[in-house]
Amino acid sequence: MRPAWSSRSAVRPSRWLPACGWLVAAEPIVQRLADVKMQMDYGASVLSQWTFARFLTNGMYGEYVAGLKRELRHRRDRALVTLQEKMDGLVHWNVPSGGFYIWMTFDRPIRMNRLFQLAAERGVLLNPGDIYDFAADNSLRLSYSYTTPEEFADAVDVLAAVARELA
Repeated sequence: MRPAWSSRSAVRPSRWLPACGWLVAAEPIVQRLADVKMQMDYGASVLSQWTFARFLTNGMYGEYVAGLKRELRHRRDRALVTLQEKMDGLVHWNVPSGGFYIWMTFDRPIRMNRLFQLAAERGVLLNPGDIYDFAADNSLRLSYSYTTPEEFADAVDVLAAVARELA
């Protein structure tokens, strides 16, 4: 019985460019080498790995993280001002030192299922706290990182109106 043959490409014109060219071997050997490559680099191309390695080591990553922190801090601060202006007297919240969310708790019991339903009908999707800690604690997890400050303020307008209706 003749072995099945397969090939893969790999040529390396210089040490600075990704490998390209050909390997001709029995199918089981090619499959094993492909498995080893997948375990080593999760299937990402050499070029994309090289590009990302440069991003991590040439200072651009540090600049990116610093800018991201500034933007998240700005969005958090704007979200906190929005909550103070529109929800004061209804809720209290934490002031996160980092991250993406504000944990907000209603001062009085509120029917969270109904709050979720009414807000969704008005285009606002809520994250009730009980899906994160399994306790019915009248809390919501508010994302300030994904939305713009203006979108966050619009959503809080809806949330405040619905909460006042249910109070």
